[in-house]
Amino acid sequence: MFKSKEQNNMSRDMSHFSSGDKATATIIAHGVRVEGNFSSQSDVLIEGEVEGNVSTTGMLTVGSQARLKADVTAENASIAGAVEGNLHIGSHLDIKATAMLLGDVTCETATLESGATINGKVIIGSAKAPVTRDQEIKITKGQINDN
Repeated sequence: MFKSKEQNNMSRDMSHFSSGDKATATIIAHGVRVEGNFSSQSDVLIEGEVEGNVSTTGMLTVGSQARLKADVTAENASIAGAVEGNLHIGSHLDIKATAMLLGDVTCETATLESGATINGKVIIGSAKAPVTRDQEIKITKGQINDN
């Protein structure tokens, strides 16, 4: 009936897990610190601290109070906290206004809320066909051509 602010935040953060099954999600709660490599085959919610590497084949949600010092690999991710390390997201990355990212980011698609901080190289889209210098010049001048 009565929930703390922290429990309400967790419920909200878990609402968009890809599996839809909150019972199979791994939760690192606020106040919990994990050191070492962490791997999961399901969705992961981090509200605490993690130092090491994080990998999941599901949805990774990093809450606004969370602190990660880790390289991250996930299929999809929603980041609201601080992440120091590289992010490799297979599909979609959602970067919330409270997010602070220090490291390189690669993903297929992304949303970025105003107020988020990113300090690193960001690659959105397939890296299979890198843009050449000639294409960069055409794009800069507004002369996009698919030839």
